[in-house]
Amino acid sequence: MKNFFKSLSLIIIVSLTSCRAIISNPGKPLKDNSLALNQKYEVQDFTAKIHKIKITSIDSKNIYGISKKGDFISIDKKQIREVKKVKVVSSIVVGIMAISAVIFIPI
Repeated sequence: MKNFFKSLSLIIIVSLTSCRAIISNPGKPLKDNSLALNQKYEVQDFTAKIHKIKITSIDSKNIYGISKKGDFISIDKKQIREVKKVKVVSSIVVGIMAISAVIFIPI
């Protein structure tokens, strides 16, 4: 029974940490059509600051968004190191599938 709870907790932790898709990083540059409006993203700049924002508009030089606190944020595209899209729903589905696999498939 202890092994079951250890496995279950490990599966939950892995599924919650994997709920982000990398849109852009130093090896994969940011494209103009890769960000969607009114979607939530985690944007990391070269000063290692992470901004969790909802994109409101995009122009040729900047990305504009609103943080959870309601602050208006403008980030220069050249200063962006990494962009991750938050995908909570797919993470929950993967977690449920993993838990059901542990329950229904005998080891």
